[in-house]
Amino acid sequence: MPVRLGLTILFVVAGAVVAAACGDDDQGAGSSLTPTQTASPVSATPSPSMGVDEKPSAPPETPAGEEPTPGPAETPPPIATTGKRAPRVEDVPAFFTQFQNPPQDEMQCVYNPGTRVIDCAGSGLYAPDPPPTGQGIECFFMIADGKPAAARCEVASPQSTVYYDVR
Repeated sequence: MPVRLGLTILFVVAGAVVAAACGDDDQGAGSSLTPTQTASPVSATPSPSMGVDEKPSAPPETPAGEEPTPGPAETPPPIATTGKRAPRVEDVPAFFTQFQNPPQDEMQCVYNPGTRVIDCAGSGLYAPDPPPTGQGIECFFMIADGKPAAARCEVASPQSTVYYDVR
């Protein structure tokens, strides 16, 4: 019986605390039953924020003979000025078929988003082209046939993996 009595007291006290905390939500405006907001009439035209699956509008047309100006999202960050240039591997399976044995060894490297350089300690500095973008970038140095082969960079957000040729 003492456990049951203790639980009952606990629930009563918790209920009193919740009631006291929520007791004056309307800052003393009274307990009027009339609504403080009125509903607006329903519009047949959808508002701009209604649809989640809306398609973006077409870009504005450029006058004849002029090239469209690329937006900021289309411009990759500049390549690092230090380190050996490491071009992005576009066809990863084809790239690794060039090696007699697939990469067996990996070591973690440090990617500095400020300098855009991959530092692989004793293996050197590499300038990925184009540099990986996003948050939480970790890079790994891959060795195939006993020689440097690739750098693999994993991006946490947005999630992706990019390979760079470091030969």
